[in-house]
Amino acid sequence: MLDIKYIRENPDKVAAALKKRGRDVDLSEVIKLDRDLRKLVTDVDKMRADMNRLAHAIRDAQGSERLNKIGEATSLKDSLKACEKALELVRGKFQARMYKLPNIPFDDVPVGFNEAGNKILRKISQKTKFSFKPKDCLAISNALDIIDTERAAKVSGTRFGYLKGQLVKIQFNLISYVFKRLTDEKWLAGVIKKAKLDVPAKAFIPMVPPVMIRGEVFKAMGKLDPGQEEERYYLPKDKLYLIGSAEHTLGPYFMDETFKSTDLPVRLIGYSTCFRREAGSYGKDTKGILRVHQFDKLEMFSFSNPKLSRIEHKFFLAIQEAMMQELKLPYQVVHICTGDMVSTDAEQFDIETWLPGQNNGAGEYRETHSCSNSTDFQSRRLNIKYTDGKKTEFVHTLNGTAFAIGRTLIALIENYQTKEGNIKFPKVLLN
Repeated sequence: MLDIKYIRENPDKVAAALKKRGRDVDLSEVIKLDRDLRKLVTDVDKMRADMNRLAHAIRDAQGSERLNKIGEATSLKDSLKACEKALELVRGKFQARMYKLPNIPFDDVPVGFNEAGNKILRKISQKTKFSFKPKDCLAISNALDIIDTERAAKVSGTRFGYLKGQLVKIQFNLISYVFKRLTDEKWLAGVIKKAKLDVPAKAFIPMVPPVMIRGEVFKAMGKLDPGQEEERYYLPKDKLYLIGSAEHTLGPYFMDETFKSTDLPVRLIGYSTCFRREAGSYGKDTKGILRVHQFDKLEMFSFSNPKLSRIEHKFFLAIQEAMMQELKLPYQVVHICTGDMVSTDAEQFDIETWLPGQNNGAGEYRETHSCSNSTDFQSRRLNIKYTDGKKTEFVHTLNGTAFAIGRTLIALIENYQTKEGNIKFPKVLLN
């Protein structure tokens, strides 16, 4: 959620920033609701104070004076109830309107209104070369019997799959690899040195978070705002949603808490199963495990000092690149434009990995990673702050994919396939 004080003082600037995201927003309604809300809060506070004074006066009064005070209190009580009701109504309208506003992008984010406006920053490593026409993941995995989507379809429907045999071992080795790297401060220090960043080599805390989340918390994360409901799986009997990323339950872990400034950054690395309806992707990537309803993912999350969050963001990207380079997978880094960013983000980078078996062996880059700086957009809703002993402010939150397991397995299978139809996985995943 945006800072209403900033909107109040800079309406034209905010409107111009949101217009870069393709959102032509009239902020006058928000400003009016804010003004009405503040007045009602003042009125309610005054009435409550008056009620307290009357309660003391009634206790001390006698006879007709007491009766008059009681009558005055009864009338004031009715007025207070009406004012409180009006307050809740305006507060609801104000919050609903504020929740429709996306985050303000940083000034140097590329301006664009769809993926055509994204900017490729760099390509790393040559595309994998073969002495034969490379096959796609599905053809290879079917031949080796390591992924079974046909039986999964009979059991669960489309967009599901069974992982089998060696591929299961590779998945868990990949998980172990990530946890080893992100809890190794010496390795992190090496990443920082190579990227020339000034951030502490502070280890990530490994976590396995819940995969269900309460609706109000999901909304606070900005992942259940208008237009996103269709993407989510909801369990009405329990009033719980299934998460679409470990980020969704890592972010609220410190909800309503305040850090000491010296504790920041606090970094988490979570592993979870994730669930997405893949709404709006009908007929797209229906085969294989590239776009599925259930998948596993390793997600980084950080609670940062606002002054250092942009450096922390670059650190997340550097970690992603370091691990991709250790797996020797070709990729490109993309700076996501204003109109293609996730609504909670002020800046977003994606990594797209080269998949040589796609397009009938012609290959293509596909998105496998994302990392985002959400500034204080989520922490305002979650009420997560930090203090230096003198002032208290909202932290900045950041998230980034360590590895989306399914898509990483596809990249490994296609880039490490052999002419004989086998897969020569990198040594780092065979220990």
